[in-house]
Amino acid sequence: MDYSTLLNEEQLKPVTDTQGAVLVLAGAGSGKTRVLTYRIAYLIEKCGVSPYNILAITFTNKAAGEMKERIHAVTGQDGMWVMTFHSFCARVLRNDADKLGHSRNFSIYGEAETDRIITRILKEGFPEDTDKKKTIRWHISAAKSIAMTPDQYSLRIKDHPECALITQVYEKYEEELAKNNAFDFDDLLLKTFLLFAMHKDVLEKYQDRFLYVHVDEFQDTNKIQFLLVKMLVRKYGNIFVVGDDDQSIYGWRGADVGNILNFKKDYPDCRIYKLERNYRSSGNILKTANKVIANNAGRMGKQLWTDREDGVDVSYRSLGDDKTEADFVLEQIMNLVKNHGYKYSDFAILVRINSLTRVFEDRMSSYGMPYRVIGGFKFYERKEIKDFIAYLRMAVNPADGESVTRIINFPKRGIGDACVDALISACAEKNVSLFDGLMILDELDLSSAYKKKLSPFAALAADISENKDKMPLDEYVKYVFDRIDFYSAYDIDDPEGRTKLENIDQFLTSVHEFCADNPDVKLEEYLQTLSLLTDADETDEGNYITIATIHGVKGLEFRCVFIVGLEEGIFPSLRSDTTSADVEEERRIMYVAITRAKERLWLTNAGRRFRFGKTESNPVSRFVKESGLIAAARKSEERTVHHTVQKALRREIPPAFGRPAVTATKDISVFKQGATVNHPKFGKGVIQEVTGENARIAFEKMGVKVLNLRLAPLTIEG
Repeated sequence: MDYSTLLNEEQLKPVTDTQGAVLVLAGAGSGKTRVLTYRIAYLIEKCGVSPYNILAITFTNKAAGEMKERIHAVTGQDGMWVMTFHSFCARVLRNDADKLGHSRNFSIYGEAETDRIITRILKEGFPEDTDKKKTIRWHISAAKSIAMTPDQYSLRIKDHPECALITQVYEKYEEELAKNNAFDFDDLLLKTFLLFAMHKDVLEKYQDRFLYVHVDEFQDTNKIQFLLVKMLVRKYGNIFVVGDDDQSIYGWRGADVGNILNFKKDYPDCRIYKLERNYRSSGNILKTANKVIANNAGRMGKQLWTDREDGVDVSYRSLGDDKTEADFVLEQIMNLVKNHGYKYSDFAILVRINSLTRVFEDRMSSYGMPYRVIGGFKFYERKEIKDFIAYLRMAVNPADGESVTRIINFPKRGIGDACVDALISACAEKNVSLFDGLMILDELDLSSAYKKKLSPFAALAADISENKDKMPLDEYVKYVFDRIDFYSAYDIDDPEGRTKLENIDQFLTSVHEFCADNPDVKLEEYLQTLSLLTDADETDEGNYITIATIHGVKGLEFRCVFIVGLEEGIFPSLRSDTTSADVEEERRIMYVAITRAKERLWLTNAGRRFRFGKTESNPVSRFVKESGLIAAARKSEERTVHHTVQKALRREIPPAFGRPAVTATKDISVFKQGATVNHPKFGKGVIQEVTGENARIAFEKMGVKVLNLRLAPLTIEG
């Protein structure tokens, strides 16, 4: 095989450098998987290395499977270990766990089993702290990722307010695992590290087998993973790692970018190769990525380039508010689909925090645009939103037993399954609904212990129901939020908990917005609009717009990308204010977002957002400023001022910087005040007011909505 015809010059050099330590800094879209695959093939075909002596480690089973297939396709050989860190460690421990005092037939506990154990420990010993389960789980994982026992970790977090609780639960958790002859996922790494450290013969067995060790996505390794690799290669020194320090975005789950930044210190004689030629993005997109990431001090430095054309200029738009931002984005998509041959599946809308998807989802539903959400559920299908809505449904329809059982122990009230089953049976005997049974709790055939547990929820349910019509809808929904105390259900210091609270805040905002257009709306009417709004649109052959968090699309690419919500406090997030390292990770996240785009890229922000019960006006993200697009956008705006009249006559889309305006063909002059219109999803409505391109429309089933006339699929009745 002639490798010089299969690889470019940058890729060929590390592939043919087979001895000692090699670090490949592989920029986004530069062909890193190709390099890793052909490096292994080169060892087998040209150097005569047996597949038996080769180890390749990656981070997902899918990636490992694809790499195996590629290597087999090139060499026709199998036998090398190509697997994740956890799979490698599990295989090692199956052979030698007995040397650590464990049985080789140990069980491996996943997240669900881990959660159950921690929940049981808290219930039995710390019942008042059951809401801290996720925080404790995170700390146990963090301790194991740096090979610390409970006592050692206790010293590390001695100033943490929950230090004593975390340490005690960690100790009991370890006792429980030992009793069950079980390892959790973090144990697989930790126990293998201890096995290698304590038993030289075992380590040498694997050192002598794996003469060549390869690690993919090296920037995502944590401390203990790198220690394992260093132990394996200590004897022969043949370590080949591929990664991109500019794409290290998992610090929150233990990844240590220092592993790649300090690789030269660990291996002073290593050769470093840079893959800077990008095969994905246009020149202008790469220039933007390079400008932004250059502001990070903690990086090894590389400059992405391409021999493709510069392409369309990257666009930046600052919009008045979040709805206008969403309309602008969807307007670009709709026109490119209708007039320039793009498909919906060519587009991705990327957000830093997933609560921002709500406005886009609402607008896409209004305009009949199909979409999917990567890395999560659609907004109104998320568990925390469904939980909240269940309280409202119970208030409207007390006979809704499904809603009652969903929320009876959420947030946690100590009402277990046995208690709920007893309540269901007692209500069936009385021939009453669960809600009505709760209202006559003393008359039910239940034990006094069960009645005591159920009584606080019964009082809450009665209060929520009685107050349903005593205040405006938005005030009532906020009252329900406070009365339930959703803050007790989620730990705001935990990233997942904070995300769920932000999503609930967006739900409150959606109610506030609906009430602004429908001042006298009743709860029943609002819930009906939600049912219609969340009725999933059918899509043809997977042709839908992708909306996702940036972490959810790492490794993916799209012809067109919108990075939205570029405001300080959102992107970079609030949590990045603490240290420069946090800001640098946020900047790497921005870099990952930019480099998902192949042909077209837009950056947008909103001047105003309604969040946490008030209107926010946050400064434009520093990342937009670093891109150099703000000044360019101002110059572009100045150039377009002189063409205002012509633009109005041609009905053009307001141009994003550097992109020719797309001529709109829809005639909106027929939509006048008083006209009756039809919407395929919302039904019949009457136009109350027309302001510019927006119309305020009162729909018979959906209430009042403000829609962009050029985007909404409206037709005139009759």
